[in-house]
Amino acid sequence: MTKLHNLISKLSKASPESVHTFHTDSTSIFEYLHIETPVETEYINTLEKQRKNKSIIFLCGSSGDGKSAIIAKNKTKFEMDYNFHVDATHSFKPNQTAIEALDESFNNYNNNQKSLVVGINIGILMNYVIEGDTSHNEIKEAINSFLKNEKNESNIYFINFEDYSKFEFTEYKISSIFIKSLFEKITLQSDVNPFYKAFLIDKENNQTSSMHQNFKLLSIEAIQNSIIELLITVNLKYDQFITTRSLLDFIYTLLSAPDILINQLFEDDSNMIIKNIRKEDPVLIRTYQLDKFILERASEKEDKSLTEFISIFNQMCTKEILDEKHASLLLRVFYLFRNNDISNNYHKEFIDNFDDRVIHNFVHLVAIHKSYDNENKKAIQTFYKDIKGAILFYVNKKIPTLSKKGLLTLSNMKTVTTAVPIEITPNWSKIKAYTSKSFSHFPLFLKVNSTELIDIDITLNMLIMINLINSGYRPNKHDRNTIILFDELIQLIIEKATGSNEIILILDNKRVRFKNIEDEIEVVEYED
Repeated sequence: MTKLHNLISKLSKASPESVHTFHTDSTSIFEYLHIETPVETEYINTLEKQRKNKSIIFLCGSSGDGKSAIIAKNKTKFEMDYNFHVDATHSFKPNQTAIEALDESFNNYNNNQKSLVVGINIGILMNYVIEGDTSHNEIKEAINSFLKNEKNESNIYFINFEDYSKFEFTEYKISSIFIKSLFEKITLQSDVNPFYKAFLIDKENNQTSSMHQNFKLLSIEAIQNSIIELLITVNLKYDQFITTRSLLDFIYTLLSAPDILINQLFEDDSNMIIKNIRKEDPVLIRTYQLDKFILERASEKEDKSLTEFISIFNQMCTKEILDEKHASLLLRVFYLFRNNDISNNYHKEFIDNFDDRVIHNFVHLVAIHKSYDNENKKAIQTFYKDIKGAILFYVNKKIPTLSKKGLLTLSNMKTVTTAVPIEITPNWSKIKAYTSKSFSHFPLFLKVNSTELIDIDITLNMLIMINLINSGYRPNKHDRNTIILFDELIQLIIEKATGSNEIILILDNKRVRFKNIEDEIEVVEYED
């Protein structure tokens, strides 16, 4: 095993070192990789603030978030004033359950003067409310308030990883300082970086492998940036959950594969993150230009510009990895470098095929909803116009002309259609007052015939569906999850619309309008 392989293998979720304990060696690569995040800063500040006040601090999150690492790293600094309990890494007796261990920790807390820090999974926290000893009802009540997102006036504090996303907004764009810093630490060309030192030693000893090639590819900033964009996309599109441990295992999978990293990123079926990234494989995109390129590569058509591009690209690598025959690999390279200049920029001929405007538009909508001002009003108006168009197109699909007349179909029978006038407008007062930390959704604030509608969250998938419907697309069974949410929105709108004082019956080209005017029904028959 090479030195680089020995270090990279420790990033795997299967490695014994992937779970951080109080006994982790301070010279461990995880000590080098440690990045102080906002949740750790909040943790340190809370412990500093509560040093002289006897209290319980819960550090909450999911398995692999890094709770143990944060607690272990700062334990020495605070152990004079705090006791520590981490549910996943230690207990007091071999046959003791997590709930029993918590009960014992709370008993010890009650019987001494030290405060208590508890690193805990949200699931265990929920179980403790039900199963914890009744002698700790005050603690259970505080936990219950936290889980319900209610205020709790006590000396019990909760710091939750879920409140600190791996992603953040920077000038209307989603980025990730944490993931970028992690990539940079692993690939930093410096003697302080144990990974780079191992890479150089192996190279000097002529012990290089595909891992060393992949390490060099991961060192390219353009590839790092594209991978981060893919992680953001799968988080938004497929609710991909990303913890520190899953991220390190993802990097391990990319680097340790016998195949080239660029293929591994879109082909591996063992890593949960890559399973979703595979759905974004540029090879799956079907356009005339891309299909033509694939056919030309299969027929080995001469392309001097492509030959030049390949030649210069291969000089960046430890060996030649591109050739003119492998269209899939070439398209993936074009995609990963789409936002960067490289070689003779041959790849930029295909940039329009990798259109990610929907994602950029979604992120922009999230951002302008967070901080509304008059400059953003036009963009929000356009979005609500698209929403209205999709709603009317979807509901009035059997008689599309109703949409232009401001009518909404309530029911379709064999010979008669029932419709009502409808006015769908933005609820500007709510839009202006809205604030949120979320970047994965924003609420739809609608009024239907001047009546407020229950707020519905707009996700990336919902926005994609809205755009498709406005383009004439008819949702099918593969869109089930998203269309269910859209149907819920339609039902809410129909419920409000049925309160209208006017209803129209449509039979062929004839219309009969029934209108309630001061408790009298006016009936008007007319032709379309």
